[in-house]
Amino acid sequence: MHDDLTPGVTGATFDAALESAEGWEPRLAVPESLTPLPAVDRALPVLGLFASLLGRRHARYKVALLGQIAREPRARWKIREIQEAVAWLEPGSVTRLVSDLRAAGLLLYDPALDAYRLSHEARVVAAVCSALAVPEISYGRIIRILASAMALAQATGAPEEAAYAPFLSAIAVLEADRQELRRLIDDRSEQALLEAAELARLHVADMQELLEEQAETFARFHADPRYLEHDQRAHTLIARVGRLATEVVAALSERAEELMRGGLRFDRQDLRELVAGTDPVGLAAIVSGASAPPSVAPIDPVAAFAALDGYLGRADRVPGDLPDPEALSVEPPPDTGPDDFEVAAEALADLAARGGGPLTGWVVGGDWPAAVARHSAVVEAWARHGPPGDGRLAADLDARPDLETVNREGVAHLSRTLVVPRGGETVASGAAARRRIGKPVTTGTAVEHGSA
Repeated sequence: MHDDLTPGVTGATFDAALESAEGWEPRLAVPESLTPLPAVDRALPVLGLFASLLGRRHARYKVALLGQIAREPRARWKIREIQEAVAWLEPGSVTRLVSDLRAAGLLLYDPALDAYRLSHEARVVAAVCSALAVPEISYGRIIRILASAMALAQATGAPEEAAYAPFLSAIAVLEADRQELRRLIDDRSEQALLEAAELARLHVADMQELLEEQAETFARFHADPRYLEHDQRAHTLIARVGRLATEVVAALSERAEELMRGGLRFDRQDLRELVAGTDPVGLAAIVSGASAPPSVAPIDPVAAFAALDGYLGRADRVPGDLPDPEALSVEPPPDTGPDDFEVAAEALADLAARGGGPLTGWVVGGDWPAAVARHSAVVEAWARHGPPGDGRLAADLDARPDLETVNREGVAHLSRTLVVPRGGETVASGAAARRRIGKPVTTGTAVEHGSA
């Protein structure tokens, strides 16, 4: 048996021993509330499960045992059933390892049923360990792995910053690809440059897929100016790295074709003669396993859109500052002159204050359009400020059915209307009222005037 620590993993016991030996503790330069430590503290109960599984002795046995139990579609296990399932270990060793997993909180024991079951955290730990069961992480798949980490963070209900962090790491991968391509171009390392260009194109495609798959997640960050900056940076890197990688592949492929042509000295006429002078069996042997020429490269949509982006000169989508405030000039409204209706109301009040009088002298003046306008103003003033309106006009009107002959200034006749102070009564109107109620008619004073 191998009773050793897993390489690259240090457990809580090892950390405690190391701190005790060195007598050293990290010191904070800022208050702890301004550091990532509170978030780490909240996650330590779950992260500690990995430490319990990997950070102590017999780590590889416990990982294998936990993974084998998690792969079985059973809810509970008796110790005998676990021993039978893990037949490659002696029963006593299985019992010891199950005890360790129980102490770590990965296996839960039910005394009523005398059975074990995986905790829900243990199922996640086993799944993550199984997913990472590779000798090394392929750099070509790094952005896909980071996208999966984003999905895992959302599934576990981690804070949004935890789900957003892999996206920033993926941006850093594209930035590293761009810098590596530039370095290899200056170094003139053609083979390494071609490999780096192919890898960069793979990362660009994976980054585009990440943005599409996580569009709903990114929509929650649109109000954050920091996200807008990172989002623009990601799209810019996709365009630039994709274009640079495509240009590198195309240039090196063309160079390889030129070298091949220069060495073979083989043109189309030679090809025709070869085909004419070779039987079908020989031609089949020649083309067997042949691939497309290295100069034939597929059209990359990323490069096409990058070229369009450069042609249109699209500016970076970075939110700009608001314009400086400017004082607005406030001007008084233009003077349109007196209101015709108010002028008419004042004329009626003036006539009533002087004991009454005809409107003929005020209505008729100038020409026929002027008389019509003044007559309309009188009607509107009466509607606004007389008894039908707000009642503040200290005058009453008494319109008559007969006409008054004027024959001046464009007006021939006016309907007769009497104006009296508020509460006054004309002779005619008083007589008419008495006739309506059957009383004798008396004489009074009144002023008659024409009304249009």
